[in-house]
Amino acid sequence: MAYDTINKKTVMFGGSDGSNRNNETWEWNGVNWTQRNPSSKPSARNDHAMAYDSARGKVVLFGGYSYSGGPVYYNDTWEWDGVNWINMNSSSK
Repeated sequence: MAYDTINKKTVMFGGSDGSNRNNETWEWNGVNWTQRNPSSKPSARNDHAMAYDSARGKVVLFGGYSYSGGPVYYNDTWEWDGVNWINMNSSSK
């Protein structure tokens, strides 16, 4: 989770239903949780890090891992712009 000071919302990514990881994005406005449905988003994962970059006004997500027949470690960076997650490791930035 990370707090977006410009939009005044806490952004949460990922989670688990107890047996499966997900790649859901949720925002908390201080009263209600709202699930967002971005067209682009990171894959489901555990133990990623999130922080708010106040200089650029973006929530940033980095790394984590998943497990599918063995551990898969991620070394990717994503930014939440309030609508979509943008893969900062792709050539389409």
